[in-house]
Amino acid sequence: MEIKYEIHSIENSQGTGEKRAYVRLRNNPAMTTDELGKEVEQACSVTSSDLKAVMTELATIAVRELSQGNRFYLPEIGYLSLAVGNVPPSAKTDGKITGKDIYLRSINFRPEKKLLRMVQRQVRFVKSDYSTLSANYGADELWARVSAYLSVHCFITRRMMCVEFGLSDYKARKWLELFIAEDRLVKSCTRPQALYFLKASE
Repeated sequence: MEIKYEIHSIENSQGTGEKRAYVRLRNNPAMTTDELGKEVEQACSVTSSDLKAVMTELATIAVRELSQGNRFYLPEIGYLSLAVGNVPPSAKTDGKITGKDIYLRSINFRPEKKLLRMVQRQVRFVKSDYSTLSANYGADELWARVSAYLSVHCFITRRMMCVEFGLSDYKARKWLELFIAEDRLVKSCTRPQALYFLKASE
C-alpha cells in the first residue's frame, strides 16, 4: 500500500548550524468505530455491536492493568506500557524526587514482531506531490503568479494552488479567501472541489 511522504528540514539542528532533513508521513484519517465494526462483521460471525462491547471492556481492563504498573497485551497486535516523566531535581528545594514529582507522560506501544513484519511486507512509500509546509509569499507576488496561471488556464482550485505554488492546504484556502474578498477572484461551488475564476472587469 502506498503512503505519501514529505522531506522536511530542521534549521540549525542541535545548535550545530547544519540543516537536518527528516521524513514526515502523510497519514490518512483513522478508521471509525462503525467502519471497523462493518469490516469485522463481513469477515466473521462477530457483529458490530459485539465488537463495540468487547472494545469497551478491553479499554476498561487496559486502564486497570496499566494503572497497576502492568503492561497490557493485545493479542496479535502488541503491548501497551506507561511512559513517565519527572520534575527535575534542580527544581526541588531539597533536590529529592518523590512519587508526587512523577507524572504519566504518555502510553508506549510496542508491536508484535509478526504484525510489524506483515506491515513491512505490504507498505510502500511514495513522495507526495505537494508539501504541507507552505512557501512564503507577499500578496502582490502570489497574485502575480496566480493571475499568470489564470492567463493560460480557465480556473484554479485549492489543490492547484498547493501544487503550483508550494502552499499548504491551509495557506491555499486563506489566500483564495483573501483574493475573493479583494474582488480579484470569484468562486464556483462545484463538486468535488470549488473552482476559482478571475473576476470579470465591470
